[in-house]
Amino acid sequence: MTRLTDQVYTALRRKIMSGEFAPEEQVKEEYIAKLLSVSRTPVRAAIERLIDDGLLFRDRGRGSFVSSWNMDDIKEIFELRILLESRAAGLAALRSTSDQKKRLKAHSKNMERLIKEKPEEYLLSIQNENNSFHNVLLDAAGSPRLTRLAETLVDIPITIGSFYLYSEKDMYRSARHHRELIHAIEIGSEEYAKDVMSVHLRAAYHAFMVNRKNSTVKTKPEELKEEN
Repeated sequence: MTRLTDQVYTALRRKIMSGEFAPEEQVKEEYIAKLLSVSRTPVRAAIERLIDDGLLFRDRGRGSFVSSWNMDDIKEIFELRILLESRAAGLAALRSTSDQKKRLKAHSKNMERLIKEKPEEYLLSIQNENNSFHNVLLDAAGSPRLTRLAETLVDIPITIGSFYLYSEKDMYRSARHHRELIHAIEIGSEEYAKDVMSVHLRAAYHAFMVNRKNSTVKTKPEELKEEN
C-alpha cells in the first residue's frame, strides 16, 4: 500500500503543480480514487502528505482544497530567490569550507545518480538532495541574515517540488548547473558563482512555467493498480 500511496501522491502532486487542479478547488477522495482506479485508502494517505507539504489545506467540515498560488506569486518568489541566492553563491565562493564543498559535491553526485537510475520514489529523493544542496550553499555563505531570508523562499510549497514537473532534459540541465556552480566555488570566483546561480534559477523558473502550462500526468490511471 505504501508504494501505491506514493504513486497516488506523485500523480496528485503533478496535477496540482501543473494547474490541472485549480487554486481553491476541492479535492475529493471518491473522485480521485475513481480517476486513478484505486481505493480511497491510498488517496486519503496521499492527501494527508500533500496537506503536510502545504499544497492542500483542510477546511474542517468541508474537505480538502488546493492552496492558492497565482502566476504573479510564483514569478516574485523566483525573482527574490535569484537576488538572494546569487548573493549567497558569491559569498560561498569566498567563505565555504572544504567540508561544505565536499557536501555540495556529494549532493550533486547523488542527484545525477538518481536521475540516471530512477529508483523507486526517485523524484522525492531528487527533491531532497536538491534542497540539501541549496541549504548547504546558504550555510556556506556565512550570512545568517541572508540565510533566514532565503530559506523562507526555498521552502515555498508550490516551487519546492519542481522536479515533479521537470522533463529528464530539465533535470540534467539543473545537474549541470550544480556542477558548474561547484566549480565556481572551488576556484573562489565570486562573480562566476553569482552568474551561474542566476542562470540556474532563471532556467528553473522558465522550466517550471512551461511545464506547468503544458504538463499532463504521465502516470496513466490504469497503471495504478491495487497491490495485495
